[in-house]
Amino acid sequence: MSRTVRLTTCNNSYEAHILQGTLQAEGIASALHNENMTNLFGGLISGFSGVDIFVFEDELERARALVAQAEAEKEGV
Repeated sequence: MSRTVRLTTCNNSYEAHILQGTLQAEGIASALHNENMTNLFGGLISGFSGVDIFVFEDELERARALVAQAEAEKEGV
C-alpha cells in the first residue's frame, strides 16, 4: 500500500466532508486531518484553521482532477 499525501486543505469541516464524499463516490479513500482543531478554534488561532484531506499517493492525480472539477462547478464554470 502506498503512503498518504495531502491533497488539499478546506476552510472548514463542512467543505471537507463534501469533498470527501465526492472522492468516496469515485472510489478514492481519504482521511481528514485537523478537523477537531478547526471545529474548536475556527480561524481564531493561526495554524489551526483548515481541514487537510489526505489520499493514497497512487490516487493523487485522479483526486486532484476531481478537486479541480468540483471547484469549477462551485464557481459556475
